[in-house]
Amino acid sequence: MSSIIEIQKIIAPEISDIIEKRYSILLTIKYNQPIGRRNIAGLLGETERWVRSELDILKKQNLIKVHPQGMSVTEAGEEILKHISIYIEELKGLSMLSRKLETMLGVKKVIIIPGDCEKRPEVLKEMGGKAFEYIKGCINDNSIIAVTGGNSTMAVAENAKSVDKKEVIVVPAVGGNPGSHATQANAVAEKLAAKINGSYYPLYLPQNINEEMLKIMLTDSNISKVVELVSRADVFIFGLSTFEQIAKKRKLDEETKNYLQRKGAFAEAFGYYFDNEGKVVHKSGSIGIKIEGYDNITTAVCIAGGVSKAEAIIAINKGKKKNILVIDEKAGEQMYNIMRGV
Repeated sequence: MSSIIEIQKIIAPEISDIIEKRYSILLTIKYNQPIGRRNIAGLLGETERWVRSELDILKKQNLIKVHPQGMSVTEAGEEILKHISIYIEELKGLSMLSRKLETMLGVKKVIIIPGDCEKRPEVLKEMGGKAFEYIKGCINDNSIIAVTGGNSTMAVAENAKSVDKKEVIVVPAVGGNPGSHATQANAVAEKLAAKINGSYYPLYLPQNINEEMLKIMLTDSNISKVVELVSRADVFIFGLSTFEQIAKKRKLDEETKNYLQRKGAFAEAFGYYFDNEGKVVHKSGSIGIKIEGYDNITTAVCIAGGVSKAEAIIAINKGKKKNILVIDEKAGEQMYNIMRGV
């Protein structure tokens, strides 16, 4: 395919632009259906007139269907989306970029989704869908899946589908923390378990509980069971944040922020703060996945995107041989430039 794309770039470069734009429309409809024309135009930042003409073409090709409530993607549209995704990956050299990043980072696999999830919400949803496609092949009978909270991991849960495996358990990888309950680890775990027809065990403890209080709480059999399940997880799905993002999200007070900055905190994932070299500088509480037990996990999937997270993704994942990264195009490009010293 690559040679054909190179010829196309030379003789008909406008075709690639048209395909990319129609791919964006289909993706926007897929993750917001049923949706009206005006909302599509708003999400894409295009005029209604332009969107209308493009929708007419997609409708004639039976790629979308119009309902009284709005538009949806047909089965043919779903199928064509898969093929266009592969085309765009080749067009933009994302397959080659993936292989380069795998070597530079020393990770097992890098999956790059076209687009920018910081500007287009549907790109994050597509990242979640692609992440689950990979994860599905790693789930076995009696698997224990541990998940952190956040928009990225929730995108995985929302796009999950039933798996033909027995006795699969989903647990939160961390305790609760200040912020929106809609995307906390408990909510992600519950959603994922429902989608894959697995069992769900909640962890109703704050992430930053101290050791003394934890010992008391572990006398409760329900709590101790979940903590024990987390320690035996074989599949781990997590997101990450820069220090600035997590400080805002968790509403850290000035004293805590100053303390962590002095320690060199640069990024955060599953309750740990890392410096820019990937070294742990602080652990938030005693609940959740333990860094010392990380080697027991068979499959670790990190999902994160956007230029703002590029350095954090590198810091937390570099040298982690079993890690699978699911990132967007913009994060991938920025990571490559950083590691090349550009």
